[in-house]
Amino acid sequence: MRPGRPLVRFLCAGAAVTALATPLLAVPAQAATTPGQIPDVLPAPGPGVTRIQIGAFNDLHGRLEAPDETDDGAPVGGAAQLAGVFDAMRAKNPDTLVVSVGDNVGASTFTSFIQQDAPTVKALNAMGVAVSAAGNHEFDQGYADLTDRLGVNGRPGADGAAPLAAFPYLAANVLRADGSHALPAFATTEVGGVRVGFVGVVTQQTASLVAPDGIQGLQFTDPVAAANSVAAQLSDGNPANDEADVVVLLAHEGSSGTDCATVGTEGAFGRIVQGADPQFDAILSGHTHLRYDCEFPVAGRAVPRPVLSAESYSTAVDDLVLDVDTATGDVVAAGHQVLDVVGFAPNAAVQQIVDDAVAFADVRGREPVGSVTADITRAFSGDDDDRGTQSPLGNLIADAQLQQTEGAGAQIAFENPGGIRDDLLFAASGGEGDGVVTYAEAAAVQPFANSVVTLTLTGAQVRRVLEEQWQPAGSSRPFLALGVSQGFFFTYDDAAPAGQHVKSVTLDGAEIDPAAQYRVTVNSFLASGGDNFTTLAEGTDRTELGRTDLEAFTAYLGLPQNQGLAPDTEPRYAVAAAPAPTVPAPAPTTTAPAAVVPTTPPAAVAPTARPSTRPTSTAVAAAPSGGGPLAYTGAQTAPWLAAGAALVLAGGLLVTAAARRRRV
Repeated sequence: MRPGRPLVRFLCAGAAVTALATPLLAVPAQAATTPGQIPDVLPAPGPGVTRIQIGAFNDLHGRLEAPDETDDGAPVGGAAQLAGVFDAMRAKNPDTLVVSVGDNVGASTFTSFIQQDAPTVKALNAMGVAVSAAGNHEFDQGYADLTDRLGVNGRPGADGAAPLAAFPYLAANVLRADGSHALPAFATTEVGGVRVGFVGVVTQQTASLVAPDGIQGLQFTDPVAAANSVAAQLSDGNPANDEADVVVLLAHEGSSGTDCATVGTEGAFGRIVQGADPQFDAILSGHTHLRYDCEFPVAGRAVPRPVLSAESYSTAVDDLVLDVDTATGDVVAAGHQVLDVVGFAPNAAVQQIVDDAVAFADVRGREPVGSVTADITRAFSGDDDDRGTQSPLGNLIADAQLQQTEGAGAQIAFENPGGIRDDLLFAASGGEGDGVVTYAEAAAVQPFANSVVTLTLTGAQVRRVLEEQWQPAGSSRPFLALGVSQGFFFTYDDAAPAGQHVKSVTLDGAEIDPAAQYRVTVNSFLASGGDNFTTLAEGTDRTELGRTDLEAFTAYLGLPQNQGLAPDTEPRYAVAAAPAPTVPAPAPTTTAPAAVVPTTPPAAVAPTARPSTRPTSTAVAAAPSGGGPLAYTGAQTAPWLAAGAALVLAGGLLVTAAARRRRV
C-alpha cells in the first residue's frame, strides 16, 4: 500500500456488462488437506511477473473459539488459528492480503454475543483484515449500528465514537432512497506494486432476512448490475476515479450446491457467476456456508476465473494466488485452493483477545436460568436444522413469550425458526450438572436480542400470517414453520393454491373469528415483517415488553413452575382431513335392505414424538486473506411425522395425520 493517497470515490450509477459469451464450463479444484501447511498451487513465477496472494474467509458469525475438532482432538478453526493461517501465508509470500466475505458478526456464540460482537471485530483487526463485504447479518442490529458502531470506513461514526472495525465494509448494491450508495461500493490498495480493487455485494434477499425497521429507506438491488458498474469504473483508464490492475468480487451470496456445474448455473449465485464483468479476476463468495473451489472460462480472458467459498465459522479459508504481468497489470496465471484451518500455530495477539472474551463470558454464562428433564430441540432433516417443520423448541419459545406478555393481553404467540440457533440439551455443557440450563446455553438458542412486541390482528390477519409460512416464489426456503403457543392449532393442505393452504384455525378449541381482534406476541424481527411475514407489520396497538426475547426466555425458564421442563412433542398443526368421497345413491329395490351391523373403527394411531437428537458437528470453512487495513475506500427434529391413519366414518373417510416435512 502507498499511504497518503486521497480517498477513492465510488461509482453511483453503472452499466451491466455480460461476462460469459462462451459456454460455461466448471473445473473443480482439489482442496489441500495437509494440516498446518500452505501447499503450492502454481510453479514459481518467471521474470516480469509479480505474485500476490489473497486469503479469505466468510460467515465467521463470532466463532472466536474453535467450533470443531479432529478425531484426534486437534482444534478445527477458531479466531486465533484462523489468524495463524494468515501468518503462514504472509511468511510464504509477504505480498498477501486478508479479506472477509461478510457475516463476521451476528448469530454469534455466547462468547462474542455477550459483548455485542466487539471481541470478534477486535480479533479481525488484529489479524490484519484489509476489507470485508457486508453480509446480511451485519444489518441484524440495523443500518445505524453498522455505520456508527461497527464502522464501515475505518473512521469514527456519526456520533464521533471510534468504530470497532479498522477496515471498510463494502456493498455496492445497497442504496439509499435517493439512489446514493449507503455503504462504500469498493476499496483499492497496493500489494507488491500491484493495484488491487475489491468490490462488495450482499444478497438481494437481505431485506427479508433482517428486521425491516432497521433498514428503512435502503434498497438492496441487483448485485450483478451493481458490481459490473464498479468494475467498469476501475478499468476505464481514468485515474481520477481510481483504477485497479486486479479486481476481485466479494459476494455475500452463494451457491446452493457444491458441484461446480451447480455453482456456475443455478439460482441467484449462478447469475452472478455468469453475469460478472470479465474485468473480475476472481469471485470469493459466502452466505450459504458451503465449500466449493471452482474455476470458469470467461470470454476475452486467457485465464479461467476462480470461484471459491470456504464454508463458515473459521474452519476453512480460501487461498487465491495470482501472477500478474508487471508491465501490463494483466493476470497471467491463477492458482487456488480451500484449506482446512487445522494444525496452524495460533496467533498470540488474537489468542489473548479470545482468552479475555472467554473469561468474561464464563462469568456471565455460568449463571443458571432453569432446568430441563430431556433435550428440547429444533427440528432436523438429517444433520441439518429443518426450518420447514414445527419443533418442540420453537413452540416452547412461543409459550414463553405468551406467558411473559399476558399483561399486554396476549392470546397467541409466534416464533420464527430462523431466530432459534441452538438446542436446549440435558447433558451438561460445563460444570453446572445435567439438566441445568445456563445463561450461555439460553443465549445460544436466542442470540439476536430482538425486543418482544404484542400487537392486535384480526382473525383474518392471523390466518394470513399462517399463509405466509409458504414463502414467495424464489425464496431460499419455500416454507418457514412458525413456532406457535399452546392452545393454538391449525390444519393445512400443502397442495392447495397459494393463499388457500390453511383450512382451519382454532384457539383453545374454538374456531378463530375472522372479524374478531386478537392480541399476538412476536419478536421485533417478525413484528416489522421479517422473513416475509408482512401481515404482522400491519398489527396495531403495539406494546413492547421492555426486555429482549432472550430476557423473556430466561425469565420464563426461571419460573418455579417451569423447573424440570420436558419437551412437548405434540405438533400444533396437522394435515387437513380429505373430503368424504361422494357415494352414488343405490338404485331403488323392492326388497328392504338388510340392516347393517356397524363395525368398530380402528383406533387412531397417535403421532410419534420427534427423536430428541442433535446433529453432529461438521467441519466448516473460512477463507484466507492478507495484509493490513486498506487506506483507501469507495464511499442466517428430525422432522415430526404424525404416523398412522384412522377410518372414522362407516363407508370410509381416510384421515391422514402427517406433519409437514421440508428441508432447510
